[in-house]
Amino acid sequence: MDLSALERAAKSVGASADQIPFAISRTLNQAVLRTRDRLAQETWPSHVKVRNKAFIKAALRQPEFSKKTDLRVALVDRTGRATLNLHDKGGVKRAQSGRFAIPTSRVRRGSKGVVASQRPGNLERKVVKDGLIFQAVSKGKAQRLQLMFKLQAATRVKPDVPFRRDFARFMQEEMRRELPKAVAHPVRVERVQNA
Repeated sequence: MDLSALERAAKSVGASADQIPFAISRTLNQAVLRTRDRLAQETWPSHVKVRNKAFIKAALRQPEFSKKTDLRVALVDRTGRATLNLHDKGGVKRAQSGRFAIPTSRVRRGSKGVVASQRPGNLERKVVKDGLIFQAVSKGKAQRLQLMFKLQAATRVKPDVPFRRDFARFMQEEMRRELPKAVAHPVRVERVQNA
């Protein structure tokens, strides 16, 4: 983002030259915290079926803050599991080890994803063959195999959450809101020290 407009706004509100980096840093830090909350409360739930409400907040829990000498902020996936880039741009997600078990429509889902009793490791009477996981159902002559999971080394992720677009928009809005507060704080401190 271009910070020259922010610098001009700080000067117009009355910040002295030595206070501008501090005021901008404070503005960016407060804005990134509010942006993180807005991404978790507005963007994520409106684009993804949320099964675990705490997941995105845990992934974005600790942003990278700016300093007076380094005016840069970032939201980083701290868990390493949210794959925010893939949700934003799309692409191919590869399994770290082994393969993904892609559930079919026969697999029951609960609030936290696939029901524990139907996860591939817990599936009773399972048969693994040619990259497919089947479950034996019924007994005797009526016994048959029912397809439960497909095993794949990689899966395509569609771009479904506009993180970058919303991050830029939310940061602009929050910086406009936070700048007057950040400029007023160091001005007050300087006036107290000079008195």
